[in-house]
Amino acid sequence: MVRSKYAHATDRTRRKIREAFAELLAERGSIKNITVTDLADRADITRGTFYNYFNNLYEVGVELQSEIEHHIFLEYVDVNTVEGIEQYLDQVFRFFAEHEPLYRELIMSDTSDTFLGQLEKEINQRAVAILGKNGIKKSELELQFIIGGAIAVVRKYFCNEVDLSLEEIRDYLKEKMRQMML
Repeated sequence: MVRSKYAHATDRTRRKIREAFAELLAERGSIKNITVTDLADRADITRGTFYNYFNNLYEVGVELQSEIEHHIFLEYVDVNTVEGIEQYLDQVFRFFAEHEPLYRELIMSDTSDTFLGQLEKEINQRAVAILGKNGIKKSELELQFIIGGAIAVVRKYFCNEVDLSLEEIRDYLKEKMRQMML
């Protein structure tokens, strides 16, 4: 199926809006410090064009978050070993660090539950599959408890409620996962 020039232009405009949003969020630290006019100017579009694609700035954040989720969740599709899940966690936490201003804003907003819930579900599914494949009879409840706790600590990190680095959180989670799976 051949895509029309209109579809390509739509994709390009949406991408420009998401990129401008991410830049402004990184510069200004909060979505509250961004206006649609700021975003339209940065993306080199009109306010009307912005409203053709989005109802408000938070929708841009949700779309950007979905794009990031897609990248994270597809990066390591065939994780079948303990080392593989550790590489997957390295990738997720590296992505968090690279996009920290964006995540801080998104996680502190009402849009975070979907992303963090999906991340928790994804890590749980991969870990349960590895346990089953390797004949490990650990409790899925124990695994869910560890991963759910780690996700809660990640949320606290981005809300400045915990005195740990992303690396420390990642390393702790990797150690607990390794202990469970070996």
